Amino acid sequence: MNKWLRNKINSLFSDKKKLYVTIGLILAFIIIIIIIIIFNRNSSPPNEHQEKEFIPSICYDSKDNPSKNCLGGWFYRVRNKTSEKNAKFAKSHNWNYVLLSSNVKTEESKKLLKDNIKSFNENNISVHIMCLEDTVYINNPITAYNEISSILDYINKENLTIKGIHIDCEPHGIGNWSSLSNEGKNDIFDKWLKVIENSRKAINEKKPNITFSGAVAWWYPSNVKEGILKNGRGYDLVNKNRFDFIFPMIYDGAGGTVEKVIEKSDDYINDGAYTVIGIGIEEYDYNKFDSVINGIFEIRNESKFFSGVSVYPNYLYPDWDSY
Repeated sequence: MNKWLRNKINSLFSDKKKLYVTIGLILAFIIIIIIIIIFNRNSSPPNEHQEKEFIPSICYDSKDNPSKNCLGGWFYRVRNKTSEKNAKFAKSHNWNYVLLSSNVKTEESKKLLKDNIKSFNENNISVHIMCLEDTVYINNPITAYNEISSILDYINKENLTIKGIHIDCEPHGIGNWSSLSNEGKNDIFDKWLKVIENSRKAINEKKPNITFSGAVAWWYPSNVKEGILKNGRGYDLVNKNRFDFIFPMIYDGAGGTVEKVIEKSDDYINDGAYTVIGIGIEEYDYNKFDSVINGIFEIRNESKFFSGVSVYPNYLYPDWDSY
């Protein structure tokens, strides 16, 4: 091989090595830039124009973050007092949320709802609108979709702040429940599940970033174990198509002590269903009521599926009439 050709080959090989090194350095630089951009995007806090991820909750802390320390209750007889007095009552008992009995069927009802939402919000009390307070919806589940849609249309129109929808329509409330066959009970129960699903559909369409909950009997899981009901476990009720939270009603003789409440809430908690424990104020010595609530929190806070306590109802508190 002559000298000229050998020099050309050596020069070409040397130029290729330089080219490869240069390309490698450029690629490394680009990769570093990409890593920095991704890290900054994931680590930097959301700015005021970015929406926080919605996490269903019953109550919220002072910074509007979801909280587990939820204490509130079923709030009836809304029209008996001014909205300011209603909020003052709830605040005086350390309630941080209410299940507010409401509808939008008349202009008076709309004004009542609007005024109370504003008063509760001004006192940092989360409002969950309680509706479907009748078993009639079970016979025609689509009516649940219609009613909740009309409520949320009004909420959106008036730009009102609510945290959730709570339904109080239970299948066992149908008059002849106890005398029905297992087949009859399951037929009604399945229709009730359709009420829940239709309610969820309305929420997803009209106001998806709110919490959906409902009152349930504490003994549905027991009925499943006994072969009476087919779909009454916690995971049947709390899932993406149904509730975010359930409120087992452990009263009317079912409660009375912290131990009984814990025992009767075990099934739902163990099923991994987010649970707010419902207790009736009449079943306890009022002077010891705070210690009962504290006892429930102390034991149940060990589970991530425990989400608070709900008291039934506001108007049976001894001091209700003094507001």
